[in-house]
Amino acid sequence: MTPLPVWMHELLAAPLAALLALLLLEAAFGLRRAAVEFLALVAYGYALEVVAIKVFASHTYGHAWRVAPGGVPLAVAVVWAAVIPSAMAAAARLGFTTRLAGAAAAAVLATSVDLLIEPVAVRSGLWRWTPPGPWLGVPIGNFVGWGVIVGSYAWGASASVKGPSSLLRRAVRRGLLAAASIAVLVAVGLAWRSLGAESRFAGRGSLVAGALLVAVLSLRFRRRAGEASPSFPALLARAPRGYFAAVFALLLATFSADAVGLRDAALVSLALAVSVTLLVTLDAAR
Repeated sequence: MTPLPVWMHELLAAPLAALLALLLLEAAFGLRRAAVEFLALVAYGYALEVVAIKVFASHTYGHAWRVAPGGVPLAVAVVWAAVIPSAMAAAARLGFTTRLAGAAAAAVLATSVDLLIEPVAVRSGLWRWTPPGPWLGVPIGNFVGWGVIVGSYAWGASASVKGPSSLLRRAVRRGLLAAASIAVLVAVGLAWRSLGAESRFAGRGSLVAGALLVAVLSLRFRRRAGEASPSFPALLARAPRGYFAAVFALLLATFSADAVGLRDAALVSLALAVSVTLLVTLDAAR
């Protein structure tokens, strides 16, 4: 057996994730606004990848990707656009209705998926980290980055906006939010490097991964609050649960299949642990 070929990630998994995310957004906001929100998220995903590569030289993508302008696969940006609203919807459904709590919960949920994605992708040749890190070859700073990327965007998107707003104004606001989130990402990344924080996690990657999975599982025990105000994540949460759950299930299934294809017992065990933890947590998002 071998891992899934790149074309299956690019031409099958990513488009399916995009479709599910669009269905989630359309159910919450209608088709026109869903298109604006999704395209803004794709642009955000692409821009943050470009900035991370240019500023930090943190990672590079393999040559097998078919559509990769500027060295960044469009499929990766699309997956970002699917994961972020799905994590926000799940966090709101779990009862995290305030801006800060919802953003933090969304960041934890999204980052937990990356515990599986990153080491499997590296072993499959989808991308590589420069230099590698302590979690199965993946830097801990990557997971910090995921938390910032998802958490900052979720926090900003949750801000209430008074009065009617045109699609153009929404697009402009999302562009400004994306720019601000990327600025926060760069600031955190520079601080992480200047403090030499990565070296402090040498040999402790498993502890970080275990702590993150425990944090994910703890989310299911949130005591539900009253009806949330009609914020961005609250409206997402009113869409059918199957859409955001399916995005997570799709990514878990795809990279679990890769892990099995690699015939790596450690990665297969990881796939099982992450999948069970996340799906059990999402089961409480009713």
